[in-house]
Amino acid sequence: MPSLLLPVLGCVPEDHGWASVYRPAQENKIKVVMPAGAPSISQQFLFSTNGPKHLGIDVIGRVGDPVIAVAGGRVTGSFSEPAYGNRVEITHGPDAEGRLSRTVYKHLDERLVSKGDIVARGQQVGTLGTTGMLGGGIPHLHFELYRQSGAEGLVSTDPHRLWVDGVGRVTCFDPAASYDETRFRMTYPAPCLGQPAAAVTAAATGLEALLQGPQDTADQRAAE
Repeated sequence: MPSLLLPVLGCVPEDHGWASVYRPAQENKIKVVMPAGAPSISQQFLFSTNGPKHLGIDVIGRVGDPVIAVAGGRVTGSFSEPAYGNRVEITHGPDAEGRLSRTVYKHLDERLVSKGDIVARGQQVGTLGTTGMLGGGIPHLHFELYRQSGAEGLVSTDPHRLWVDGVGRVTCFDPAASYDETRFRMTYPAPCLGQPAAAVTAAATGLEALLQGPQDTADQRAAE
């Protein structure tokens, strides 16, 4: 992933409030609006039929920075693998549309949740790191979103399509805000400046009741 060298080469002008442009091969580009306090995005989602793919966004930071859940859900994977290092997978839903979603957090320095845990939006699930052969030595979170699409099952989706504030409008998690957990929309997977991770448990938010439904199991290779 050559673009992971961007922070070292000085091509990322700010460590907060900035987002890289999409690569030319990405057909459906989204105008991205970043809050000033949001950790910057060094690489955007890329899906091309015959070319390279980058099925997520890369959020830069420092080793040990918090990584937080973008919505309430159940941890369906927490394991380490050679390519992506420490990885957490959270399955969300089914939501009011009857659809499951899954979010994936890669290159973590440390995993703080185990398979089967129920987590709340904003709850810390790990720390940002460089683990895995594809970590590139650059501290960052590689974040992916998969959304249920009929018979296709869970398909890779540009995260910028499903922020709470709207398409392309990166939404910082606010512990004081009220969120509609029956409709799957995400807040940012890293705390914005001045907005810490939630100090709440999933049980306190009533997520147990919301998650009583068919769960699409995570990668069966997962080992806690």
